[in-house]
Amino acid sequence: MSKLLSLSPEHFSAEALPAPGTGATVCLEMLDGKQLDGELRTFQADRQRCLIRAADASIDTSVPFARMRWLRFESPLESLRAHHGEGELFDIQYQDQGRLQGSCYEFRHDSSGLHLLAGQEDGGIRRLFVPLASVDRYRVGGYQGQGGTAPSASPAEADADAPARTAQELLSRFASGRVGPPRGTERAFRQLEQSPGHSPRELAQRLGLPFVDLREFDVDVHALSLVPEEFARTHRVLPLLFLHGRLVVAMGNPADPELLSMLHLVSGRSVDSVVAEDADLQGAIDRYYGVHEDSGTLDELETVAQRELEHSLPVQEVERLGKEKPVVRLVNSILLDAIHRGASDIHLRPGEKKVELLFRQDGTLVHVRDLAKMLLPAVVARIKIIGRMNIAERRLPQDGRARMVERGTVVDMRISVIPTVDGESVVIRLLNASAGLRTIDELGFNPRDAEVFTDLLHKSYGMLLVTGPTGSGKSTTLYAALQEVKKQNVNIITIEDPVEYHVEDVQQIQVNTAPGFTFARALRNILRHDPDVVMVGEIRDQETAKIAVESALTGHLVLSTLHTNDAPTSVTRLIEMGVESFLVKSSLLGVLAQRLVRLNCPHCQTREPVDPLMRKALGVSKDEIFHHATGCPECNQTGYHGRKAVYELLLLTPALRALLTPTVAADTLREQAVRDGMVPLTTNAIELARTGAISLAEAYRVRLE
Repeated sequence: MSKLLSLSPEHFSAEALPAPGTGATVCLEMLDGKQLDGELRTFQADRQRCLIRAADASIDTSVPFARMRWLRFESPLESLRAHHGEGELFDIQYQDQGRLQGSCYEFRHDSSGLHLLAGQEDGGIRRLFVPLASVDRYRVGGYQGQGGTAPSASPAEADADAPARTAQELLSRFASGRVGPPRGTERAFRQLEQSPGHSPRELAQRLGLPFVDLREFDVDVHALSLVPEEFARTHRVLPLLFLHGRLVVAMGNPADPELLSMLHLVSGRSVDSVVAEDADLQGAIDRYYGVHEDSGTLDELETVAQRELEHSLPVQEVERLGKEKPVVRLVNSILLDAIHRGASDIHLRPGEKKVELLFRQDGTLVHVRDLAKMLLPAVVARIKIIGRMNIAERRLPQDGRARMVERGTVVDMRISVIPTVDGESVVIRLLNASAGLRTIDELGFNPRDAEVFTDLLHKSYGMLLVTGPTGSGKSTTLYAALQEVKKQNVNIITIEDPVEYHVEDVQQIQVNTAPGFTFARALRNILRHDPDVVMVGEIRDQETAKIAVESALTGHLVLSTLHTNDAPTSVTRLIEMGVESFLVKSSLLGVLAQRLVRLNCPHCQTREPVDPLMRKALGVSKDEIFHHATGCPECNQTGYHGRKAVYELLLLTPALRALLTPTVAADTLREQAVRDGMVPLTTNAIELARTGAISLAEAYRVRLE
């Protein structure tokens, strides 16, 4: 073989190793030794899986990379042998102690795995894909690496390709002469504009610029003062430091001479550019421009706030604190940072000596930073102003709401302020319609259950319940159901507390318990408003339950939630609330019980050490391999990236209806539902863990029985 291919993407052989295409005939071997022959339908590197349709099957089989040993493309490439000559050996060792060896004629590596043109036993050459998710370590010719990591070459090459994480690394690269301002002037810029789609790292390589990891970079505060915050946010740039009188600025696209000229005019300095990821840029802008404000004014605010601890300040003084420019910017930066990170909640948790700022991301509380305790009164006052709450009231809990627009997206905020012994604690729920509104296809149903659930939504009358604890995604599922029902051109009215997302063409009512406008009263009144579909936010009491059931019996489709642990218990809960069993039998269509599980971060996924007691409790054999994530900068060291619902869908079949009596037990209903085809939630969670999407510990956490 002449030489293994360079690791730089532009040097890959386009003919020999293109991106995996669909429609190819392939053979796949699993870690358990089973093989699957068929047609490659989808290769999803970002989701770490592929879909294959076997020759004798009518549906696609989803195979996660974590359970795959190799994927072979059956089309031979005989002409390559004469071109490349002799191959070089490769040796791949898997996490289950398995091994794969052979000769390689071309080689490419990306975030999903190893792409090889490998010699076969029949003498032919075929393309082979080996996912890193199942690999322990490997060697291909002169390159070697571990599962989930790029192959290592010479130290000099590794240093040049690695992102700079400190000012010292960045300065050394400028000083070495290996990198500098964009080269190639206008011609290079025009070439890049004509060939879009490059990643920031590839742009850095093309232009010979450093690639900077802003998640660990320590920015010079004095450099920030040269570029106004509004300019930095509008053009997505971040000044980093000074170098020999020149300002070094991170940006997503340095191939923009007009932006460099504007930076020169705004800052009054000559500008050198470096490259950073767009998402990292936004987070760093939020972080640094929010923290490094006018330090003198913040010191003054702390002094004034200290007096509040000793002597209660007048309401006017507290309000003034909340309107000071640095506090306004600090609170705004916290809100923007949370939105850009995709957080669902913001927590300001006061302690004895400091205030802890946390974001809830993917269901996990993530520590963001600590604020000085003296700033708490000013920050809480600003939040109360935003939520139109009473600034003077500091002894009773308060609720407020607000709305902001970020990048054309409307984000609703639900604000809760509660007094504690260490000061007022604040929680802000962020409701992002673009992120929260899903369709049925995006909920994660398997094909059978998606068809059953959609069919229930097309019924003209009856009641469909979604159940689970707080934070299990019930509202998301109901809103997805509304999106499906809307297609039928019907009159839809919802009763909610609160209205979480505003849906076009749906009449939404906010419950107000103070004057007595409860779920039951609202439901009783809207039935005279000629609805076809009614969504009740929650069935909390006997009166609401009875009216909902009666509505379902009189020609309305009723969607609602109920707080029970599983689907069969929801049926018995309605009977316990005072609804006659024969009415439940006639009105209830089905019950969906669900939980949210946290998905493994694909960037730091590794083999999971499973406790024997956990295996025994879940009925999992000791030989099965599962995966978890250990935490990395991509997932903020949490090990999780996104969430997904696991569920059990109970359909009221004739056999189940026959069992409904005032004294029926939930266990009896469960046994019959399983015989009728219901897959228990725990079983669904274990199957998801087997794909590598979640850890077995996560399946154990949400188990029902």
